[in-house]
Amino acid sequence: MDVYVAGVGEIPCRPAYGDLDFREMLYTAARKAYEDAGIHPSEIDGIVSSGMDFYEGISITDSYTPDQVGGRLKFNTLVSNDSLNAFIHGYMLLRTGHFRNLMVTCYAKPSNMLNYPEVVLNSFDPHVVRPLTPHPYVLAALDARAYLSRSGASPRDLSLVAVKNKKNALGNTSAAYAGATTPDDVENSAPVSEPLKRGHISTLCDYAAAVILTTDRRLGRFTVKGVGNAFGAYSSDLSSRMWGLLAWVRHAAQKALRMAGIGKVDFVEVSEPFAHTELMALEGLGIDGEPAHKTLRAGGYDLGGHLPVNPSGGCLGMGYPLNAAGLQRVVQSVKAMSRMGWRTCMILSSDGEVVDAGSAVVLTSEV
Repeated sequence: MDVYVAGVGEIPCRPAYGDLDFREMLYTAARKAYEDAGIHPSEIDGIVSSGMDFYEGISITDSYTPDQVGGRLKFNTLVSNDSLNAFIHGYMLLRTGHFRNLMVTCYAKPSNMLNYPEVVLNSFDPHVVRPLTPHPYVLAALDARAYLSRSGASPRDLSLVAVKNKKNALGNTSAAYAGATTPDDVENSAPVSEPLKRGHISTLCDYAAAVILTTDRRLGRFTVKGVGNAFGAYSSDLSSRMWGLLAWVRHAAQKALRMAGIGKVDFVEVSEPFAHTELMALEGLGIDGEPAHKTLRAGGYDLGGHLPVNPSGGCLGMGYPLNAAGLQRVVQSVKAMSRMGWRTCMILSSDGEVVDAGSAVVLTSEV
């Protein structure tokens, strides 16, 4: 049984939506998705919500989401971690044959957080990691340093990623942090934790998105051709972590490509909280044939390159909406395929900033 994307909706990324609460944000995104799909909310059989109580400050967050997206008194479930994981859950529920149309929703409102670094820090092991880590970006910096040592890349390559994505975002009306920058501009930004500079780190944003999945071919616009989810090496005290690698990417992407029956894609959308995250993901993807930093330097990942990466601008250009980043990538992929005429896309999104786990999805324009 094939599963299709029937419609997508989002609100633009913004540093803060002071005039909207998360219910209104979700309502706006869902309304756009219904309009895009050309269906009425009554035709939806259920809602798959993505949420992280730890970020939102309230428990059972999916209890607050169904009414404003057309899910009142209908099937409703919450999937924690990244929203691409929720997208895959929606796909699997439709494959059971018990549903015809499902909506996947997500939102992020980090502007409500007064102490985001402390929130992230409190997700680490309280005995071994937390007392030794003055700021959560220290762990990301260790990952970046390990990646640079493993690959032979330089810190300037991280700046090239930021320049590329912010430039791509100039053509995206949903992006909050687009800009025409240079590698020197990024290199001269404030140091955070060696080798990371402020310009290498995606800035948080408020955001909401909704995607309608269906088994009805008449409603389908794009086909979910393959999915994959995997863990790399994980332990709460980081003792088994493989620094400088995203081991989950290789496993998840291989599953998705094998299910899709293809060996390459036209473009890639990857959630990148940090510039090195994108390069680590591309190394794990392994479909380019060259070290990621060399392809980057040669322009292979640019819009005009042989494998465009984050034509939307990614999280660096659009803004980082925490667990909503995965569905952000899905919406942007659908829009890019509609606008650019691309036929296949690989979407990658991790379950957190320093967690070695994540999901992969292959979309095609064939219906």
